[in-house]
Parts: sequence; structure tokens; C-alpha cells
Amino acid sequence: MRTIAPILLVSMMLIPGCAPVQRLPGEASMVRPSGLRPIFPSQVRCPGIASPFGSQTRYDGSARPRWSFGGYHGGIDISLAEGTPLLALSAGTVVSKGEGGQLEGIYVWLRHSPENTGLTYWVYSKYQHLQSLPELAIGARVAAAEVVARSGKTGTVGGYYGLAGYPHLHLTTLKSASGDQIVGSRGETRGANLIDPLVIYHDAGIALPTSVDPALRKDEVRIPYATTDGQVWPAGTRVVWPVACEPVK
Repeated sequence: MRTIAPILLVSMMLIPGCAPVQRLPGEASMVRPSGLRPIFPSQVRCPGIASPFGSQTRYDGSARPRWSFGGYHGGIDISLAEGTPLLALSAGTVVSKGEGGQLEGIYVWLRHSPENTGLTYWVYSKYQHLQSLPELAIGARVAAAEVVARSGKTGTVGGYYGLAGYPHLHLTTLKSASGDQIVGSRGETRGANLIDPLVIYHDAGIALPTSVDPALRKDEVRIPYATTDGQVWPAGTRVVWPVACEPVK
């Protein structure tokens, strides 16, 4: 994954016990786990997180390289078969797409306004290791749960993963106080804060039904989602998991 530079990354997370996310110019990244855990309602099966934000290990338990964010994971990984549809986590606009090198692969950036998400800040989401370059044009509008790309293994073939690569979605999320162009045409970023994607679902403050599953603990986040048959839960949600869930029959 391309290092997010040269921005100053300081988390604005309001979750008790969360370590701050910092990246000072010229210093190693201080990405740390948020302490949040995703909880998926029992009526669906959703692709879970294989390597969480701030993790020092890959999905298989191996150590991450120290030269990338100081050895800490700057996003979340979801292991997926190649070609799995990837969904816009909220309504938004395509602001950049392209193909990076090793650890990044083909990517697309989306920008989500507070009106899109219901949050008090702007969100930028980056989908990496895509199977192919999305057909969506720069400036195109997307709806929440709309398919924006398909999972792949670009940027993972060779190196640690060998010729087989590792098919998955790496999702990076930034937050910004303004809708200024944070992401450039070549995928470069500036003036935003790197956060755990789970913070977005937490901060959305969605009144999810509590009768479906037991009450949540402080560190748990119940995840809103879209299903493979096109349903969205709960009704009216503005944010969804980036991969569709299978209804349990």
C-alpha cells in the first residue's frame, strides 16, 4: 500500500480507551488499534476482518514489515475470492483511481459528504488490490451499497505472497473537516486523518434494533449491511459494510 504522506495524521476518535493515531513528518507511523470489534447480526453471514486496523500481523499471523506504518496496519483486510463485488460504504463521488505498485495494486478513492453518511465530518474511502480498474469515471456519483469494483490480488503477487498473491480488499478510510480535495488525481493525499473504518460505523450513531441480538459492549460495533439479494439493514441506513452479506435461511 502506498504510504499516506506527507499529511499529519492525528485521530479524532472519541471512543474511550482508543489510542491516538499519529503520523508526524519524518517520523515512523504511530497507527494503533482502535479497540473496536465488529458485530454482525445473526440473521446474516458477512465477510469478516482478516487483519484489523493497527494489527502488527497479516491475515495468516505473519509479522508486517516495519517500513510500512512502523509495522502497523493502516486499514482493514477482508479476505475474498477474486471478483467479489465491492460496495460503496456510503453514497459519494469517485475522486481518484489508478494502479500503484507492490502492496497497493489497482485502487479507487471515494469521497463521502456528511449529507451522505449522516456524520459530522467528510470521509474518504480507498479500495485496494482490485481485480481491474473500475469503469466508473472520476466525478461519478455512487449510491450506498452500489458495486464500485471487484476484489482482486493486484499489488500482492510476488514478494511475501509469492506468485499466488493474496486476493482481498484492503480498505483505508480518512476523515476530514472539509470537503476540499484531499485526494489528488494520482491518489496522493493531504490534510486528513487516518482512522479505523470501524469508527465510521460507530460514529454513524445508527439506532440499530437491539432485540435482534444481545446488547453490545462498549468496544463492540453492530455493522449495518446490504445483502446479496439487494436488501439493506436497517432500513434507511446511510452506511453499509463494503461487501454484501448472505442471509441465513
